[in-house]
Amino acid sequence: MLPEIQKLTSFVQTHLTKLILSVMILGVANSYFFGGIPFNLGICAAASFLMIYPMFINLRIEDMMEMGQHRVPVVLSVLINFIFSPALAWGLGYFLLPGEPYLALGLMLISLIPTSGMTATWTERSGGNLKAALSIIAVSLFLVILLLPVALPVFAGNLLEAGPWFIFQRILLVIIIPLILGDLTRRYLVKKNGQEGFKKLKPLFSGLSSMGLLLVLFLIMSLDANRQLAENPVLVVKTLIPLLIYYLVLFTVSTILTKSLPYPSRIAVVFGTSVRYLALGLGIAVPLLGTGSESSQVVLAIALAFFVQVPASSFYSKWAIASLKPKS
Repeated sequence: MLPEIQKLTSFVQTHLTKLILSVMILGVANSYFFGGIPFNLGICAAASFLMIYPMFINLRIEDMMEMGQHRVPVVLSVLINFIFSPALAWGLGYFLLPGEPYLALGLMLISLIPTSGMTATWTERSGGNLKAALSIIAVSLFLVILLLPVALPVFAGNLLEAGPWFIFQRILLVIIIPLILGDLTRRYLVKKNGQEGFKKLKPLFSGLSSMGLLLVLFLIMSLDANRQLAENPVLVVKTLIPLLIYYLVLFTVSTILTKSLPYPSRIAVVFGTSVRYLALGLGIAVPLLGTGSESSQVVLAIALAFFVQVPASSFYSKWAIASLKPKS
């Protein structure tokens, strides 16, 4: 049974971008042709848990304790993730999405949810410092728990009725509980199978998380309020433009600011600030959504970011290896 599941998850990981597009189209088609489904907080929250919990199995909380060995990359990533990135997203929303506050809010949420486990993947592929990347992930995750309940209401203004305490409760459900359960699961599996045995299982959890992501996207794009997406493709184009600029600026600025660092640490910072935790952004957005079509635009912005982030990361990885990595 396990080999079959591993084949399925491997297929999902390999074709994730195409599957995301397919699932989004199927969801909108379901909404447009068959009336869609009403918003159900319980179902969406359960799907979000299935998406996020497997991710945290692959994350070691102990990695945060090693940040002292990578002080400069971690501090630099924190400044970019929690100061420059939100400022950039706010400016793009203000100038390019003046009549679309919910799309601008989706872009802002992307900027407030920093790096993901994919940072480690892209860093390793590019010959970067994996331990520095893991420290950046762990520290960023810790800061999100502290800062998001305060920052999100400030940037959202009257678009978001939820206050800091309500947002913290959502973070408790979406981040803290899955993080604790994921850590306990990892410790159990390491104890049972050994470190090498657990390493063989890590791709399985990444694949399961991606399958949960596809389920969340289908549910969200199938909302009965999403008929506007099929009727208004201009909305999609209008969202993609600031997203393209956002990622282009992030990759460029992080590359420039890390010029003095050794190549391995430089790569860790670039991916640790440019690869956003989009799945977690969905996990935060889903419980905060109402049933109106405006709220679904927040999720639309996050979903479309996948189509920018994955190709951009792949391109940068190849370019960095060819142009930045010292020749041996």
